[in-house]
Amino acid sequence: MLKEFIEHIQKTTQPLITNVNGSTFCVTSEGNIDELLPTIFHPYTLDLNSLDALVTMVRTEASEMDAPLYIAVPDCKTVRCFGQSKDYDERCFRQVYYEAHATDVPGWDQKVTLGFEEAQIALRTRFQETPDTLYAMKLVSDISLGAKVIYNDNGIATTITTQKGVALQTNEQIRPLVKLRPYRTFQEVEQPESIFLIRVSDRGISFIEADGGMWGLTARETIKKYLEGRLEQEVSEGSVHVVL
Repeated sequence: MLKEFIEHIQKTTQPLITNVNGSTFCVTSEGNIDELLPTIFHPYTLDLNSLDALVTMVRTEASEMDAPLYIAVPDCKTVRCFGQSKDYDERCFRQVYYEAHATDVPGWDQKVTLGFEEAQIALRTRFQETPDTLYAMKLVSDISLGAKVIYNDNGIATTITTQKGVALQTNEQIRPLVKLRPYRTFQEVEQPESIFLIRVSDRGISFIEADGGMWGLTARETIKKYLEGRLEQEVSEGSVHVVL
C-alpha cells in the first residue's frame, strides 16, 4: 500500500507534457502552462578592434550569407554588423555577426583640467594637429616657462602676463574658444573637430566642450562614409546597407 501511495503521489505531482497543434506544453501540478521551445544554437558575435577588420570580415565571410547585411553605427566607438530578422519556430531572431569597438583611442571628457606640464603632453599625444592645437601648445608653453604669471579673468576671456628674466614681459589675452580634434573615435577616420572653451588659472588649464556634443554625430557620419567607400561594390549591389 505504501509503495502504491508513493507512486500515486509521484504521478500526480509530475508535470504533464502534451502536444497541441504541433507545439509542446508543460502543465505543472499547480496548473501553470509553459510552452517548451527547442534550443537554437547561433554563432557568437565576433568582437573586432578596427574598421579595417570589420571590412575584411564582411568581404570574406559575411558576403557569402543569403540575407543582406546591415552595418549600424550606434555611437562613435561602436559599429555593429547584423542580418535580417529570421523566424525560427515563429520566434524572431536577428543575428549580430560582428561588433567593432574603438579600444585604442584615449578619448577626451567634456571638461578636462590639467596642469601646464600635463597639458603640453596631452596636446602632443591625444590630439590630431591643427592650427589651434599649435596655438594651445604655445600658450601652455609660454605660461609654464614664465617665471612670473599674472591672471586676469573677466568671465569672458582671460588675460595673462608672463615675465621671463628681469625685463622681458608679455601681456596677452587668451582666445576663449579653440577648435581641437582629440582622438575619440576609430583611428582609420579623421577625428571630429570640436569647439572648446579655454579657462586658465594658477592651478592649470581647462578645456570645456562647447559644441553641444555635435562632434558625436559628425564622427558617426564620418564612419558611415568610410564604410560605404570601403564596401562600395557591396553597397551598390544591395548586399550591404550602412546606417547610423
